[in-house]
Amino acid sequence: MKQLTLSIIALFILTACKTTHTVNDSHIKLCEKTIHDYIQYRDLGPIEQYQALFTADATFSVPKLNIALNTSEAIANRAKKALMTKKSIHMITSTNIKLLSQNTYSNVSHFVLHLSDKNTPNAKRKIFNGRYVDTLVIQNDQCLIKTRNVLIDRMDTLP
Repeated sequence: MKQLTLSIIALFILTACKTTHTVNDSHIKLCEKTIHDYIQYRDLGPIEQYQALFTADATFSVPKLNIALNTSEAIANRAKKALMTKKSIHMITSTNIKLLSQNTYSNVSHFVLHLSDKNTPNAKRKIFNGRYVDTLVIQNDQCLIKTRNVLIDRMDTLP
């Protein structure tokens, strides 16, 4: 009887762990998609899809460039203006998404950004290397960016 009870408890624990693991895996996949969609929509639009990657009260900061934005609307408006004058090519080189609490994840992604002026083809181009440090939340079966702190490790200007 004791053996049967221990077996049932062990089975219950394994099932619970597997279920939790599966949910976390699906959330991590959702968050990976958000990180990769970010670069796609930020470089090419549409801005509505870009804005939809953020919570309404999202914050976005780039301390090295004195940028601090406090809503998804403000974040989208800045990107919309940039798309009119700048050509950007983002590349994510790695991501590290980790569970913080039930529906909250942290992420650190390394990126390379190539930025050039659309209206002045001969203008100098900029290359940024850095990290996106994010808090991501699961809402309505979507992974959304709640906070994004952009840390620039290196900026180069090319002729």
